[in-house]
Amino acid sequence: MPDVDVNVDNRPFKRQKIEPPELKALPIDVLLLSLPHLLAHPPSHRQHTRSVFLSLFALRSYLAQPNLEPNLECRAWTELAEAGFRIGLNTPGIENEVERAITKALMITHKHPSLRIHKPQLTRLSAQLATHQQNPRLAQNILKKILNNFIVTSDPLHVQYSAHLAYIHSLSNSSDNKSIGAIREFRDLASRNNHTDVALFATVLELRDLVHNGVWNRVGASLAGVEKALNLLAETPVANSNIQKALIIHILIIGISYYTYIGDYVNSQSRIKKLHEMLDGGALEALGSSGIVEIELPNSLPLRVQVTHPRVLYTLGFLVSSISKRDPVGRKPKRRLYAEEGVLTVDRELKKELALPIWASVNDLKEIQERFCKMRADMLCELIGVGPSRFSVAISRSEFDDAERYLSQLIAETRTHGFFALFSSRITLHQAHLAHGLGRAERALKCYQVAAYLSRKRASTATKAANQEQEGDGDDDGFEDQWVNVSARAGELWLQIGLAVELTDEAAREREMEILRTKAVDVVKECEGLGGTLQAVGAVLAACVSKEFLVTKTHLRTALNLSTAAADNHLRALVLALVAAQYVHTSIEHAETMLSTAELLAAGLGAQPKAVKGTDGKANSASSSISNVKPGGDNVGNAHLRLWIGERALELKRRNADEQGASKQESMNKKFEEAVTRVQKRKFGDVD
Repeated sequence: MPDVDVNVDNRPFKRQKIEPPELKALPIDVLLLSLPHLLAHPPSHRQHTRSVFLSLFALRSYLAQPNLEPNLECRAWTELAEAGFRIGLNTPGIENEVERAITKALMITHKHPSLRIHKPQLTRLSAQLATHQQNPRLAQNILKKILNNFIVTSDPLHVQYSAHLAYIHSLSNSSDNKSIGAIREFRDLASRNNHTDVALFATVLELRDLVHNGVWNRVGASLAGVEKALNLLAETPVANSNIQKALIIHILIIGISYYTYIGDYVNSQSRIKKLHEMLDGGALEALGSSGIVEIELPNSLPLRVQVTHPRVLYTLGFLVSSISKRDPVGRKPKRRLYAEEGVLTVDRELKKELALPIWASVNDLKEIQERFCKMRADMLCELIGVGPSRFSVAISRSEFDDAERYLSQLIAETRTHGFFALFSSRITLHQAHLAHGLGRAERALKCYQVAAYLSRKRASTATKAANQEQEGDGDDDGFEDQWVNVSARAGELWLQIGLAVELTDEAAREREMEILRTKAVDVVKECEGLGGTLQAVGAVLAACVSKEFLVTKTHLRTALNLSTAAADNHLRALVLALVAAQYVHTSIEHAETMLSTAELLAAGLGAQPKAVKGTDGKANSASSSISNVKPGGDNVGNAHLRLWIGERALELKRRNADEQGASKQESMNKKFEEAVTRVQKRKFGDVD
């Protein structure tokens, strides 16, 4: 046995009781001023409203105390104004409180020059308030004044750049092109400082401004310059910073939209490929969770900029992909697949809690949610029929049940979310195209005219308000949309030409055509300046109203080249049929080739997905991913066009003494006649 010392207590020690350190209560002023930061939650958080109201209560209580230090009082008034913006100026009493807080804080900065660092932020808040109060001119003036008369070169770089960005943002919705000048001043300052990423950011801002204001004749050169600066023409673009990744994604989306607009399918698809590679490769991680990207600056704090929210960009990828896929021919048109998946993506995103910075406002959250809803509406438009082409998936493929179902969804959603007026002209144009496709000439004409009326150019808000004061209620709440306006007028003219051609009285037909020729001059001229698709449509209209064979031939060749370059096979099928008609009596072989190609394309407009075998071994028809029902086509496609092509083909076969071919064509034509009859007898909403 081991020796045991009996004089030593070998019992284990008890755990020592540790007295907690004495905690002292925070002074009430320190606690009140700290609470807003401790309670801060983003607007997507369920406790956001409660946290902001508690912050307001704490700041009000702090400011009610006497003998406050000027720097802390200025900070409290500033935070009170910021809290008011976060909860929303439409909340009763908040707007007046925010205005008072900004005024108080500015008075303190005037009395204490050492607090000048607060003035740029207070000025931005004052500009936001002026914008909310429908006084954008005041907002621009005060931001311009702070930029010219207050900011100096000794101020930190991020403060200088933030002042420029605030002024540019105030000009973003102005129509006097001042924003371009402000952006170039910002870019020149960054270039002088050798801040490459900031200068690139300014260059992309200029490109975005041109697109936003529809200055398409300058977009091409600007886009080429930005792509060259970021080496986007390389097989795999390399970004050296997070801001460059963000800029590349934005430039690719703008490039896809631009080349789709002008009808350059090849350049559009090369950018689509790069965009998908970036999105699939995790490039959106560079934007963080809420789209706040830091631009590093030497010897200064980083410049934080808000770019498009990453979840919005992800969803936007589906929309631009759908728009860029111009070809509705085939069993599974990619235009439909991207649009359907995009609708599902929006539905999923709206169910998630959106990541936003803690300083974001309730209005910021609503704006992003509204963006999702508008993108969903745009994708429904692609599924129905009005995108950058005159017709889109459902109507161009004669899937009228699908078109009506999507149209009902679009009307319901735009009314539910409060932007029906924004889409009213497009919705009416959908209805015109649907009625036109179903042979309801009277309804189609009326819808074309209403769509043109709703989308016509409007006076400015100030002018409109002044007119209403003098003359009472003015126009309704439609919006300007030049593309829809010209498209509607072109559709109306096209239908009227068709109706005139059907007149049996030759004299009456010629009188009507003379009227339409005069009308066509303006429509064709406007079509030429609104992108490749409408330019092709204008060329078709010009060909139809021309009296000279060579002029008609030239216009049709132009339309064929444009529709081919855009991969718009719906329009291309029509143009090929019209070209064939020019050669029926002069070059039979050429006419047969054109008719054969047009027939192939028209047949593809009715191709349905192949049946998929189920677990029981039986074939199940493929279904739409968002409607879960069989697509509404009948494997015929555009029955009217195929019947017209078939009649010309039958005439040529008989002329060539091809009895067997003629017999087969007669059988096909009978099938097309039955399809045309089904379309004519089909009920259309509440028309019949």
